Amino acid sequence: MDDILETRAPGQDRCPPLAAVPQAEPVTIRLPPLGRGLAATRHPQAAEVSARVLEWADRHLTFLPLSEEDLRYSLRPVVLFPEWAFPSASVERFADLSAFTTYFFAIDDTLDNLRCGEGDDEDDDEGFGHGELIRSAVDACVRAHHGDPDLTSPWGAAYADVLDGVRRRMTPEQYTRLTAVCEEWFDACVRALDAPLKDPDLETYLADRLLTAAAEAAVGLVEYATATDVAGLRRSDADLEAVCQASRRFGVLVNDLFSYRRDLFSGGPVVNAVTVLRQSEGLGLQGAVDRLCEELDAAEAALHTAHDKVLAGPLGARPDVRAFVKGILEMTAGNLRFSATTPRYHGARLGLDPHEGSILRLTAERTVVLSVEERAG
Repeated sequence: MDDILETRAPGQDRCPPLAAVPQAEPVTIRLPPLGRGLAATRHPQAAEVSARVLEWADRHLTFLPLSEEDLRYSLRPVVLFPEWAFPSASVERFADLSAFTTYFFAIDDTLDNLRCGEGDDEDDDEGFGHGELIRSAVDACVRAHHGDPDLTSPWGAAYADVLDGVRRRMTPEQYTRLTAVCEEWFDACVRALDAPLKDPDLETYLADRLLTAAAEAAVGLVEYATATDVAGLRRSDADLEAVCQASRRFGVLVNDLFSYRRDLFSGGPVVNAVTVLRQSEGLGLQGAVDRLCEELDAAEAALHTAHDKVLAGPLGARPDVRAFVKGILEMTAGNLRFSATTPRYHGARLGLDPHEGSILRLTAERTVVLSVEERAG
């Protein structure tokens, strides 16, 4: 596999160690080959655009309740997601997508800090509690959606800047749909903080996870990346909708599999597909990982089946539909590549090819791909 981070600044391929749970020991898991039918490619302008987005993040996101180290090392790797998820987008749309996804990863990091108990609804030293911060952020984002940004709010000012290109290049109908699903994501995340799921089975968990992972918003971003509008066709064509459903399911399962280390050693409650399977089906760790990988294989098979049916059917002759389903496959493959390699989940750049089987050791510092000698030991 090519080295995807050679152009980056020193240290950018590493995140700080997690505050490990007391007495938590490293764990080892085996992974089978995953996503062999999904080939990821990197956007040709990735290095140039990502450098600009990181400069933007340094200017606009310093207000986040993250330490300087966390801001530097946790947010910088997220530019890898759009680099791999939207490789065919025009450079203007790719730049918009990079800023948009970086902003939403920043919100997600803030929510993760709350889930891990770093603050509560009580006022902090400045008289501004974490709960109030989230309410302020949601209000600022909703106002920005409707063209009335509160530029005195750092959330609102940053988001208004993110939305500028998206609003200009989307149709009004697309923009309304995208902002509506983003607001559904805000609501789902706040609900998850206030009332986390209690002992769900896998399907109950995934129904909730599709909301808290903004999975439908990702489909809207594929429309933006491919300059298409297929919402009406999705409502009328079951196979086209099945492409989107399978991609969303694969995406959240992949993220849960590879972010398990981050969840495990975060110090907060672990709500992840791996732990859900362990609790609901009485599985050990490796058994839960095996079940999750079986679900991933099934989701990928469903994606390819639906994709092939779309192209073989009447919609397959339409250039916009072909571009959109190609974009869905690219985004699904890119998400797999991002999740399997990003320092965000693994502590350091991980030299892992998800298409090959592997044995991983998960520690508070990083994920390690075990060599043959280490496996034997």
